[in-house]
Amino acid sequence: MSKAVQNSDVQSNERFDAYIVGKRKNRVFVIDRDRCKGCRICASVCPVEALFMSTDKTDRGYIYPIENGACTACKKCIYACPDFAISLHKSKDVTE
Repeated sequence: MSKAVQNSDVQSNERFDAYIVGKRKNRVFVIDRDRCKGCRICASVCPVEALFMSTDKTDRGYIYPIENGACTACKKCIYACPDFAISLHKSKDVTE
């Protein structure tokens, strides 16, 4: 399976990556790269293999997860993350 990013609905800045996800594409999945320590737990618990780890590193020297477009918004990665680096929001609740 290719690990290339297939999710074209992504917004990023120097700290956050935000992806439009879910079966109906009505959720915003946010990764806080400053909180992530690259433990890979999120990728290991994902039932649909929607997360893989970057090859790039943050300013602190950690790799971080990237969503590949397959996320179903099940929240398993959110509950498993020890650093609270992942969050999920309803699209209508997120403003630019």
